[in-house]
Amino acid sequence: KGINELLDAFERLTKEKQNIKLLLVGPFEEALDPISNRSKEILKNNSHIIQTGFQNDVRPFFAISHCLVFPSYREGFPNVVMQAGAMGLPAIVSNINGCNEIIKDGINGLIIPAKDENKLYNAMNRIIYDNNFRLSLAKNARKMIEDRYDQHFIWEVIRNEYMFLLKEKNA
Repeated sequence: KGINELLDAFERLTKEKQNIKLLLVGPFEEALDPISNRSKEILKNNSHIIQTGFQNDVRPFFAISHCLVFPSYREGFPNVVMQAGAMGLPAIVSNINGCNEIIKDGINGLIIPAKDENKLYNAMNRIIYDNNFRLSLAKNARKMIEDRYDQHFIWEVIRNEYMFLLKEKNA
């Protein structure tokens, strides 16, 4: 989801800046979101793209990255965005449910419209060229995950919901 836009935007970026890499971690979802012929050509010919396929542990890949780019069209709750934030990575995400609940635009990442290659290109370009901005996003990334997704907080929210439901049923 979003791989075609990601590859088109990255292809443009590599024409301007030669010392960047795109690390693709995980399998493609050909059945749900086919990869265009153009994207297949980019994957085949762009030496700045590294593909790992499926990985059980994504932490080493986050550790060597500067930003997560996740231009998905749809998600339930995107664990990868939360995992990246926990590793101190800012994220560029689509303005879809889940992603826009984890990322606050300009604070711990950037939010772009889904399926908008130009906005994705601009966001990636900003992360690449504005190191101070990227570092400020990264500085906020882990803290926002800790503050908003602490287990004790989640347990308390669940407990309160159960208590509310019990009270409604007069139990």
